[in-house]
Amino acid sequence: MWVFMASSALAEDDYRGASVRVISAPDCVDATNFVAEFDPAPVNVTYMRVQHIGDVGTPELAGEVAHPVTWDVGRFTGLSLPPAVFAQTQRGYRDNGPPDPASAFQLGCNGAGFYIDSRRFSHVLPLVLEGPSASVARDLVPPAAIFRNATSALTIEAAIRVPTVQFGAPPFIDGTAQVSFMYYAQDVTTGTRFAHVVQLYDNRAAGINGTGTEAVSADAYTAFVVSPLAAQTADGTPTEFAAVAPESSTVQFIVPWGESRLFRVHISYARFQAMLARLVRDALPTISPRPEDYRISLFGVLGEIFPGTGTAHEVALGASVTNLTLAETYRSIAPVPVVEFHHAALDHYFISAREADIAALDSGRHAGWRRTGATFLAWPAFVEGAARVCRYYLPPEAGDSHFFSASDEECRIVAERFPSFVLEDAAVMFMSLPDAMTGACPGGTVPVYRLWNARAATNHRYTRDPGTRLAMLAAGWKSEGYGPQGVAMCSPDALTSTAATR
Repeated sequence: MWVFMASSALAEDDYRGASVRVISAPDCVDATNFVAEFDPAPVNVTYMRVQHIGDVGTPELAGEVAHPVTWDVGRFTGLSLPPAVFAQTQRGYRDNGPPDPASAFQLGCNGAGFYIDSRRFSHVLPLVLEGPSASVARDLVPPAAIFRNATSALTIEAAIRVPTVQFGAPPFIDGTAQVSFMYYAQDVTTGTRFAHVVQLYDNRAAGINGTGTEAVSADAYTAFVVSPLAAQTADGTPTEFAAVAPESSTVQFIVPWGESRLFRVHISYARFQAMLARLVRDALPTISPRPEDYRISLFGVLGEIFPGTGTAHEVALGASVTNLTLAETYRSIAPVPVVEFHHAALDHYFISAREADIAALDSGRHAGWRRTGATFLAWPAFVEGAARVCRYYLPPEAGDSHFFSASDEECRIVAERFPSFVLEDAAVMFMSLPDAMTGACPGGTVPVYRLWNARAATNHRYTRDPGTRLAMLAAGWKSEGYGPQGVAMCSPDALTSTAATR
């Protein structure tokens, strides 16, 4: 069996100077975009959903954002709106200001604020795995594809103030106040949805009841992952599923702040893939493990308190959000040469795009192999529209050879029919798939033909040269692949590869 090193990892989390594709930008809305409890939300615009400000069945729950608020809520949220627009931008159930203010909410051009004060609404009935909250969010229709190549990072940013936090005894669960980024990701292959919550503020000390750590959990409705916006978690381990942008503030505990702070999180392809692996293991075993199979259906900022029932753990939280943006941050991935080798004694061919493979064969570490001079291009990592290419090793009794395919189905069939074959890599490189009926390749790519030697010592040859294909057929090799020409996969065209690197 041949053992080759995997390709070197792409640069992780360094997005200075990278390209940015803005998916959802700041907008201008007003109080018509307040949404209570489980009412439907508008799509593709900012709204604020207010929940659980009062117990089930009470008038205050039904009217939690029903009435204009005429006092300056910005004193507690940090979002200063002109008094002339209070009637168009501020809502609540009670229009009661200082010294004993009631919960109130703001929604204006490029800004939102919320003040949640448990002392002024009923909370006799317990809430399970959630608390009174305000979420400044956007529902995306259609949901947005973020991970369009292996360098893509889901990026959320906003300027945030948390000037007001009031509570009694140091909280453990009850009495907690939190502000977080959040987004929902949906698997297009199964329809499963999960949430990722990225902590920006918690009024507890780091480590209290898991604060500042990463975990997989679930609320009353949805599985979710929680991460701190910090390089390390509270227990000192590197944060796995989210990265802090160089310009960003990091999660803060206990002490609030009145100035505007920029928060920006990057969830790279690699980090999202690691999160999917954890979810598959711990909570959602049937979801796809591939980031490219997910779409973002909702994102925003969540403010939430957990007062419990009774009056022992009353808590108030005032915060504001401006410049809320969702983007894909990415770098281009250039195709690399796939080099062909031939072993004269075996009359076998082998291809690889990996430097470690090529160096091992060029150096004679695996004796007898020589370059043929033929090459074609492939992507070294995932690019939108490309498929992963599996590589199987055929043991000596089956030919001491290798088999490549860009078809997931064909890779699966090989594993079932030939259990002695060894899967060396499920994604050794990335190529486009041709049309299954005609063998036609997508625009910007060219055919790579597959031929089989039809001998007991099985070997395949992969070439983009039509002349080579005809010569192999004349020598008794058999055509394999799609369409009448036996196209196995499609290579980036050298003349258009610059445009195809997205």
